[in-house]
Amino acid sequence: MAMSDMFCSILTSLGLACQAAAYTPSSMPSGPPVQFSVDRGSHQVIVHQGANVTQEINNALAYLAHRPDQDNRWTVTFDSGQYVITSTLIADRLQNVDLVSNPARPAILSKAPNFPNEYLFHSRFSSQISIQGFVFRGNTPNYIAANYATPKSIGWRDQGLYFGSCSGVTITGNRFFDIGDAAIRITTTEADPVAGVNSAFTRISDNYFDNIYQVTTTSNDNVHGGSANMLVQDNTFDHIWGSIKFASRTEGATNVVFRRNAINSSATDGLEIVGYDNLEISDNQIRNIARTDINCYTNLRASHSYNWSDNLIFRNNNIQHAGNGIRFSADPYPDGFRPQPSNVIFSGNTITDISGTSPALSLQKSNFPGLTLLDNQFARIASGKYINLPSKPTDLINRGNKADGNILSIF
Repeated sequence: MAMSDMFCSILTSLGLACQAAAYTPSSMPSGPPVQFSVDRGSHQVIVHQGANVTQEINNALAYLAHRPDQDNRWTVTFDSGQYVITSTLIADRLQNVDLVSNPARPAILSKAPNFPNEYLFHSRFSSQISIQGFVFRGNTPNYIAANYATPKSIGWRDQGLYFGSCSGVTITGNRFFDIGDAAIRITTTEADPVAGVNSAFTRISDNYFDNIYQVTTTSNDNVHGGSANMLVQDNTFDHIWGSIKFASRTEGATNVVFRRNAINSSATDGLEIVGYDNLEISDNQIRNIARTDINCYTNLRASHSYNWSDNLIFRNNNIQHAGNGIRFSADPYPDGFRPQPSNVIFSGNTITDISGTSPALSLQKSNFPGLTLLDNQFARIASGKYINLPSKPTDLINRGNKADGNILSIF
């Protein structure tokens, strides 16, 4: 069977239209332009601009999800230019696929004005896939914060990329604009038959975000958690309405590195940590935050109580111009269980120009055993309160902290 016949046979069996042609680098198909083409020899799909491009991209994704050689790595290259997307791009059970665009002349995937769905791109139970070099645009330009007053507002239905119960996802070198809720949601899908955290090994790097609400790991139910083993680094976030949020409603969300990112403004919080263990928050710039730069607290929507917040490291972060600096509250669950954060480290952070009435670093509702406070610098704190602790922790390491250039004494 010819390659093109084989391809059409697969699409037809899936109930999809066949408008693809075989492609080799030396021989482009003749006749009317097609939206994508396939070269099995080099494991490539080329997506072209054209009529009904949404369906053609979905056809290509369906072909790749059902191809017989799942162990071979395939590349999907998008031609440069504007792609107006009219419904969600579905990429469930995709394996070993790179979706790429030339960042110098990118493919711009924009939601149509009457886009009927929530997500621009939706993938569940996929593994080892990457998205590189695209521009993604939602339908929420020049957003007004008051529009978030109710969950049914248009903003909450404007989301970007979703990965549920996926493993080995890489999102790098992309730009995201005008997205009313999550530009990226990496989590465990409510459709997963196994409760807990079943999303792992994600890398989000070198992306730019402007006028979005959040990047988050929050799940859609309370029996599945967020994501584990994440590296988020070298990203820039401008004009964020919500926060960058690592949140889980079950135990198992662990091992996150958030490094060398710039959060340049937020209408609420900069970074939220809710129900996670084993995090490194290092070498970030977080500034111009309306409420709290870094807000850590218990997830009261969890399916059951569990301990969280062991081994959290906050190192060499530059935090400035905010209502509040760092807040860490080990709130009790509704059943009364109180988590006990341990081995929490604050080292080499600079916290300046905090306008609120709270301490610049406020640790609440736990005695924080094994706490380290080392070489942190505080300046221009309006409250005149620098570090708050409910009691002296056991095994406390406390040295080199300064307020306005003077050694800071805590106890």
